Amino acid sequence: MKFSYILLLILLLLADIFAYTEVVTLIRQPSDASVILGFGLLALLILANFLLIRFTLNKLKA
Repeated sequence: MKFSYILLLILLLLADIFAYTEVVTLIRQPSDASVILGFGLLALLILANFLLIRFTLNKLKA
């Protein structure tokens, strides 16, 4: 059971690398809308990571 949560954290790391690359691409564009969208997606990514890591660590401790 705990192996699945560790695998979930590893998959989260891989997804973060790809998502961060996309966010940085948006932020570097000259359009203001792209920059705002990039920062919005970055904030969403941080929130999703926080919630998923918190959930996973609680399940691993149990």
